[in-house]
Amino acid sequence: MDNKPVTDLSYLREIAMGDDSIVIETTEVFLEDVPSAIENIQEHYEGEEWQQLYKQAHKIKPNLKYMGMERAHELILDIENQANTGEISDDLGEKVSEFCSLCRQALDELSDKIEALKR
Repeated sequence: MDNKPVTDLSYLREIAMGDDSIVIETTEVFLEDVPSAIENIQEHYEGEEWQQLYKQAHKIKPNLKYMGMERAHELILDIENQANTGEISDDLGEKVSEFCSLCRQALDELSDKIEALKR
């Protein structure tokens, strides 16, 4: 994996109208919620719990938009759709794995960005 950033807070800054406190608060909620979401997504995939996977994917989707995580958003749309329809592709596991990896990278990036904003 390259070191290209997986997050971009410009959309969040735009809707927050430049209010750093909103950017910080929204990002902190993301940092709190995502580790358990990643875990749930992996567990639901491994257990072939498609409706639960669909619900978790659907729930996390808007947060990815706010954090400017384009590739992760593309992946979760596909994961969500497959889980909802039950039409599971052979590469769904790879997509879940890539998604979780991107989210972990985002957690590191966003932690650093928040610390910089708080200064």
